[in-house]
Amino acid sequence: MRSQNSNSQSGRRPGGQRILYDAHGTRVKGSPLSNKLVRFLLFGVIPYIVINGIILLLVCSTPKISIEVKDTNDYVSSDIVFNVHSLLPLKEMKVTMESAPVEYEKSGQNYRCTVSQNGTFYVEATSVNGMMRAAYADVSMLDDTAPAVDEESANIDQGVLSFSISDTQSGVNYDSIYAVVNEEDVVYPSAVDRTLGTVTIPLPSKVTSVELYFEDMVGNARSGHITVNTTLVDPNAAEDDADEGDSTESEDSGTEAETS
Repeated sequence: MRSQNSNSQSGRRPGGQRILYDAHGTRVKGSPLSNKLVRFLLFGVIPYIVINGIILLLVCSTPKISIEVKDTNDYVSSDIVFNVHSLLPLKEMKVTMESAPVEYEKSGQNYRCTVSQNGTFYVEATSVNGMMRAAYADVSMLDDTAPAVDEESANIDQGVLSFSISDTQSGVNYDSIYAVVNEEDVVYPSAVDRTLGTVTIPLPSKVTSVELYFEDMVGNARSGHITVNTTLVDPNAAEDDADEGDSTESEDSGTEAETS
């Protein structure tokens, strides 16, 4: 007891470490910085880890790219919005559509451009540290293909040519359909069923060739050649030709259609 009282009065702990009190008699704790281990961690280990972590982050920092292809309103063009996020400034950026350069507008880290063809949209960004990131998106909703005639549906019956036509994107422009008969006479459809996609065109009595012309709603045009047997158009004309010694094909051979 005497030893403990002596230590308390002298303000020292056993072992010689001083205990400090303020004016109100409250014990004052010693600073953590007085501990050598704490000083080593604060001024040695932690700064080393932080500084090297920052250096590693800057060296390995790679841009991030996101691409969004907007829906088309007219099947002719589509807007593409892409974002390039980079911790460091960009040194170079390439934007292409099917390997052809694309012009774009920048707003902060967002970019916008307009494309008018289907294909692969590609963005490549390189930051000042040399790290590169690339991203791409497929554009397939634009209509760059003309309507198609179902060749098996082409038929001539009683001097009337009928066939089916379709377009899976913008749709068929039925007002654009006409036929050139015998390479000189222009004939327009007499009936069109837009729901079923069927078209009928009246033909003259003597037909040797029929060439169809048609477009879709965005102007993609195409033509198709119809090989016609005269016996399928006018049997009387075929009999006259037979009397004159000309050879004709039989009705069993049918009608052939070829689009180009």
